Amino acid sequence: MKKITTILTALFLLFSFSALKAEMGIGVTGAIHAIEADGTETARDSAEKNTGSHSEDVAVPEIFVEAILDSGWAIGMSYVPVRDMGSKSRSDTNSAGDTGTYTASAELDDVMQAYVDVPLFSVMNFPLHAKLGIQHVNLKTLESLNSGSTYPDANLLGYTIGLGVKGDIGSNMYYKVEATYTDFETYESESSASNKVTADIDSTAGRLSLGYKF
Repeated sequence: MKKITTILTALFLLFSFSALKAEMGIGVTGAIHAIEADGTETARDSAEKNTGSHSEDVAVPEIFVEAILDSGWAIGMSYVPVRDMGSKSRSDTNSAGDTGTYTASAELDDVMQAYVDVPLFSVMNFPLHAKLGIQHVNLKTLESLNSGSTYPDANLLGYTIGLGVKGDIGSNMYYKVEATYTDFETYESESSASNKVTADIDSTAGRLSLGYKF
């Protein structure tokens, strides 16, 4: 439901901007994401807590469509099919029969963002803008646990803030260079073996976009 609401709201705003005779832009983005994940797992029987963190740098392609006003404001949507978060393993030895290697792995599927670019001021003739966005993702858990338990997938929302510059390339092409930070809501769930886990995910990215205006 959250995903549908986000998509419909963004589409409504895009059509509203189009009605004001705004230019439309479509394009692709190449981004390098530094993903940080911190998590805690609480064992069912002993209440023992295992904490850990993981960092992963990944290159992510993205597509976008946006409406661009003469004032420099832009509102749009972007989409990433999948964003891999990497994996991390640990080895446990215990008396409960769960001795072995545990590998935590996850990916963010169907990453959809509704965003607005807010013009600020120019720096050396480069127009600076702030980016504000809301993201919706499907967190797909891909863990391999020696105990045989699994954790469910989840839909998460996140907010994005950033700064960037943009400019024209010829008559119809344009570019954006941006730095962004995204913080997702906390993942909280219980495994099939009744262990509990919480995880916080955020991402810092450098982004280069190329678009076509019409």
